[in-house]
Amino acid sequence: MKKAAYILKSNNIYRGTGMDTFPGIVAVRDDKIIFVGDTQREKDFTDEHTEIMDFGDKLIMPGMHDAHLHFFMSGLYADPKVKVSSTDRSEQECVDGLRDIENLVGKDEWMLGAGWNHTEWDNPVLPTKHSLDKAYPDRPVAMISADCHTVWMNSKGLEKIGVDRNTPDISGGFMDRDENGEPLGVFHEAAATSLYRVLFDFPEEESERFYLNFMKILNSYGITSVCDMSIMAVPGLDFVRDDIYEKLEKEGKLSVRVHMFPTMEPGLERAMEMRDRFQGPMLYCNGVKHFFDGVSGCHTAYLKEPYSNAYFPGDCGKTTVPPDDMRRMLLEAHENDFSMRVHTIGDEAIHLMIDYAEEAETKFGHKPWLHHTLEHLENFQFDDIERLQRAHLIASVQPAHILLTVSGVERDLGYERNQLMWPFRRLIDSGVRIAFGTDSPVVDVNPLHSIYNAVTRQSAFDGSPAGGWIPREKIAPWEAVSAYTYGSACAANAEHLYGTLAPGMFADICVLDHNIIKEDPENILETYCVMTMCGGKIVYDNSEFGVRSSE
Repeated sequence: MKKAAYILKSNNIYRGTGMDTFPGIVAVRDDKIIFVGDTQREKDFTDEHTEIMDFGDKLIMPGMHDAHLHFFMSGLYADPKVKVSSTDRSEQECVDGLRDIENLVGKDEWMLGAGWNHTEWDNPVLPTKHSLDKAYPDRPVAMISADCHTVWMNSKGLEKIGVDRNTPDISGGFMDRDENGEPLGVFHEAAATSLYRVLFDFPEEESERFYLNFMKILNSYGITSVCDMSIMAVPGLDFVRDDIYEKLEKEGKLSVRVHMFPTMEPGLERAMEMRDRFQGPMLYCNGVKHFFDGVSGCHTAYLKEPYSNAYFPGDCGKTTVPPDDMRRMLLEAHENDFSMRVHTIGDEAIHLMIDYAEEAETKFGHKPWLHHTLEHLENFQFDDIERLQRAHLIASVQPAHILLTVSGVERDLGYERNQLMWPFRRLIDSGVRIAFGTDSPVVDVNPLHSIYNAVTRQSAFDGSPAGGWIPREKIAPWEAVSAYTYGSACAANAEHLYGTLAPGMFADICVLDHNIIKEDPENILETYCVMTMCGGKIVYDNSEFGVRSSE
């Protein structure tokens, strides 16, 4: 019988599915799990080389998987040169906060801010270039919104990128203008994301540093795999940096498995080339991503009925691409065995994507190895929840988004539609597979915050609102943890590789100091990652807990 390199012991082991934990061991050899079960089998897998780690009552579970993040920007936002202003309450507070980075970048370099959210300001109106101009008339400044769908820039920045009143809007995006047609420095949707190629033009060694630092952060939270999603619908400029990943893999520096989802483009040329090159064990490409609408806070999410606080008659938002173009893209992806991930926030965008998924299965057949996935899914038409399940679509949702903009959502959509916002309980009860993530850097990548949000429907920062927002949509802790492990592995087409603790699966494991499956949900926020293992290698060890012991 093969002996283990490691044996992990605990009174609380969670396999990744089901309601319960159990006492036992997990035996690891090379990069795989070889046994999960009763402690009486420990000696069968032990020799003089085996390291035994007894975690007592701590929770052993599959490594966390963030099903939706943007790796490049997450690493950038973690850098001290970027000022993150997610808690600011006004336009002026955001401007004042830039003083923290004034001396960290050269006068001709972009001063970058991020995380602002005008819907949560005391005066919830979009900013303009004028406040930035007053503080910084002679150097370029760009501020990226919390949802990454809007960029706010000063006049020097507009000059640097060559934008003036004669610059036309681009397809899928627009910029705010005054009554004379002069740009106000605020860019939306594709007009915003198209700027990232200029704003994020860093030397290669600096970009690599972003990646390496962010991987350390991920491992410290027990995260062993991610889906890196295209952040802009421009082929080759989606910031899915396969070149950086490939270099780091060759150097043995990857400590997180990465599933790359580049922008979907007709012909699938880049995606096919990436699929041929990246089939594991650390880098994968089996899918593509696109955007179908925007965000509710800027009235760019696509709704069936007008916004409750409509800016103009018939204000339902709009799709970022013509609906029939999106239909053809999904059909092409399905035919060519690519899972498609589609940004859909508004109820009508979701409704149409379900139509297209049903058509794809009718035309090309159900392909169980494909997992088409809708991203964000904030607002539903009632019947579409069950249709989602029948169309075999996965719901990739970000629980930490629930309480980001409650007041804004209530203004935008009104009471009735709010009742079907982020309906996790209904989704699970209808048999829909859900996958959890954060959309980092939109919110912090900490998975415990997301699990807490899903279980309590309360803010991880101040506990509001008492009793939870739309409390009937709360889910159980085991359901939330399963969504962050097995469910997210499904969204990556990788449930046969990891996401559960079972023989033959990759030894991607995390250990938490509390049994969040069974304990009071309030303990979730007091929980820490003790140890993280990816492919049988310990990539994070919080030694302050003193849990490792060799026998």
